[in-house]
Amino acid sequence: MIVIRHPQIGAPQLVARATGAHIVNAGDGKHQHPTQALLDLYTIKEEFGRVQALHVAIVGDVLHSRVARSLIQALALMGAHVTLVGPPALLPRGIESMGCETSTDIAAIGAADVVYVLRMQRERMQEGANYVPSLREYAARWGVTPERLRPGQKVMHPGPMNRGVEIDPRVADHADALIETQVRAGLVTRMAVLYDLLVGAPAPVRVGDPVEVA
Repeated sequence: MIVIRHPQIGAPQLVARATGAHIVNAGDGKHQHPTQALLDLYTIKEEFGRVQALHVAIVGDVLHSRVARSLIQALALMGAHVTLVGPPALLPRGIESMGCETSTDIAAIGAADVVYVLRMQRERMQEGANYVPSLREYAARWGVTPERLRPGQKVMHPGPMNRGVEIDPRVADHADALIETQVRAGLVTRMAVLYDLLVGAPAPVRVGDPVEVA
C-alpha cells in the first residue's frame, strides 16, 4: 500500500474545500497530475515486472511540468532512482529534496532503464523569459535522439509530443517506445480510479488526509 500526500495547493484543493464530493485531480496547472503518475507506474510495472530499483531519467521542462512532480513522488515511493535532465533554467531549485538528482548533461540518460520525455510547456512560461536560446538549440542539446539512446532503453512521453523538438520521430515510433502503451494504460487506470471512488469506502476523504493507492 502506498500513501501519497499531495500539497495543499491548486484547483482540486479549492474545490474540495467547497464541496463534500470526491475530487479527482485530472491535472492541475504545473502542480500535480496524479492519475498520469499512476498510469506511468502501471506501464513500467507491466514492462519490467517491477518499479523498485529501476533508473528513470526525466528529460525536459521539469519546471512547468505537473507530470514530473507527481511522477518523481510516485517513483521515489516505489523505490526507483530518478534523474532529472534539462537546461539549468528548467530544473527547479531544490527539487532534489523530492528524492531525485539533476543533471544538465543529456548524456546522463545513458544509464537509465526508462527515458521519460517532457515537452516544452510554452503556454506556462513567463512572457519574455528566455529559458532556452531557441527550440532549435534545445533540440540540439537536449532532444532525445536514437544516437543518445542505447539498445533496449524504453522511452515514455505523456503527450502531446513535439516531434523534432524534445523527441526525434525515429524514437517516438520505435518498438522500444511505450507511448501507445501509456495511452491504453490511461484508460484502465482512470476507470479504476473512478470505480474506486464510486463503490469504494463510504467515508469521505478530507483535504489533508492521505490518499491511499493500491
